[in-house]
Amino acid sequence: MAGELGISPGMVTRGLELGLIPPRDKSRGWSREVADEIAQRVEVIREGIADREGLGSRRTAEMLAELTGLAVEAADVPPLAERSRLRVVDEYKGHPLYSVKDARALGESKEARSVLSELIAARKAETARREAEWQAWVEVSLPPGEAAGRLGWTVHELEKTAQAGRISTGKGGRYATADLDELAADEELCEQVTGDRLIRGDEAAGLLEIRYPTDWKYVVDAGWVQPKTFTQAQVGRRRWIDVPLYVTRDVEALRDLPGVPWEEVRAVRAGEPSPLREYVSRVPSRAEAIHAFAAGLADRHQVEVWAYHDDRTGAWELDWTHGDQEGPTREQVAAELRADPQAARHRADIQVGGTRWGRQARWAREVLATGNPVVLCTRSSGTPTTDMETTEVIEVAVIDVATGKALLNRRVRPTVPLGERRVSGLTDEDLADAPEWERVLSRVRNVTRGRLIVPCHPGDDRKRIVEDTERAGKRPMHLAAAESWALADTDRPLDQVTGWSALKGCEYVRDELLRRSRGRGRAHLPQTRTELGPHTG
Repeated sequence: MAGELGISPGMVTRGLELGLIPPRDKSRGWSREVADEIAQRVEVIREGIADREGLGSRRTAEMLAELTGLAVEAADVPPLAERSRLRVVDEYKGHPLYSVKDARALGESKEARSVLSELIAARKAETARREAEWQAWVEVSLPPGEAAGRLGWTVHELEKTAQAGRISTGKGGRYATADLDELAADEELCEQVTGDRLIRGDEAAGLLEIRYPTDWKYVVDAGWVQPKTFTQAQVGRRRWIDVPLYVTRDVEALRDLPGVPWEEVRAVRAGEPSPLREYVSRVPSRAEAIHAFAAGLADRHQVEVWAYHDDRTGAWELDWTHGDQEGPTREQVAAELRADPQAARHRADIQVGGTRWGRQARWAREVLATGNPVVLCTRSSGTPTTDMETTEVIEVAVIDVATGKALLNRRVRPTVPLGERRVSGLTDEDLADAPEWERVLSRVRNVTRGRLIVPCHPGDDRKRIVEDTERAGKRPMHLAAAESWALADTDRPLDQVTGWSALKGCEYVRDELLRRSRGRGRAHLPQTRTELGPHTG
């Protein structure tokens, strides 16, 4: 259609939007009859589109500046539209679009140029006036940061004072210096602001001219001052700690405490004991209180208790083994923690039982208590690449958990060659002199009979052994029984040993089993009844 009319495709689209060109009467365009009728009105269409073409204030100002040679700006366009024929033909995102046709006509009009010159002169005069007013205000005012610095306050303290109605901001959010000087002369207000200021412990110690944390710790432990609130500070990459903040007025009041020898405290040299010690009863630290509670818990219930401090979070975790009576419940330990006069102060920082590593430790100890458990690891020939290949055991190792001694470490020749498959570098040449599975099977049975088997690959090790045994026409016997294996087929492996030899995999899994059995943190063992003395109930 654009080619037919001799106009651009954009003009066709605009003509459709304005209703100057009728919509398509065919699925892919216009019929010949309609096209011929439209072609007869092409000049009307051109004129109609030109009459509705519009630009925003900035683009209109640029056009007028080019036509008139005047320094027209966007701010001059709206008043020009009010005083002359410059129609608003459309809008874009709430902003008016001015007629391009009218703007061109104004650019060629001497009368319009005169109006524009007046508008530009008035705008420049108003701009100059506002600039002069602003400069005059800048000379007698300060921005918030400089205003707070003039008073020796923080911006927050200044804003708080402004909210109370003692001072207000002017143009640009600035404060008049005269008002600031008036605030500075109000000694009562300044004392109130500085007295309400929150400071850290080290700042409070500096205010009292005593050592931090040596002397300040005794001040806090004596109960002479309490934190008003807490803020958080990052320690390391992941750990955050609560930092107490104290009211300056409360800290300054400590100078008037009767009987406290502040001058003696200030005279003490580094490394010497503080004279404030005598005012404080020894309060155990958090770690001391928690370990003392854990030791008492172990004695009362005759179980091993672990107290673990997580350096990443700063929190503590308590967990324990199950004794002959299954040990205490989490509810019992929580109740005992609340009743402990020292540890109860820190109970919000302590997770009582239910830890993943605690469950792992108890499971590992149950495995070790079964007698003589062994770790078994196999390596297979890998995933078949053709219908002729199978997944078979090509290496098997068994070690004694108690001693770490290797009971079996054999390579196995598969019934189907590896071919192009590579299993950690092993090839058919490496397995050429190895025995077949049916000759290794009897040895595997012997070293695992009557023992709990800890697999390196839960499910896969048992499945490979059973499949190869049945393929050889033999019976897997206890190797097929689920109760012979310490981990179910769906359990996660103790350690990732993919790519290692079978023997090395056994060693890694044994190390992980022993590590888990030790729990985490400091272990508190129960004292024997003899050590505890007669049981009094």
